[in-house]
Amino acid sequence: MEALQTLSPMTWIILIVAIAISIAVLFNKAIKATMKLAVIAVMALLVIYFLQQAGLFQPATTGN
Repeated sequence: MEALQTLSPMTWIILIVAIAISIAVLFNKAIKATMKLAVIAVMALLVIYFLQQAGLFQPATTGN
């Protein structure tokens, strides 16, 4: 929880907007399913990138 408290306000805004866009696209009936999946995948990558940059988690490493 300490890492969440150290996030900058701009990072919070980016994460909240990315989640809001994902939810809006998910419930929009005018957008085709393939476009929904593409937008949700890009937003998920964006959220993961900013959470990794904030130090909330480290990606798994391979090998020894």
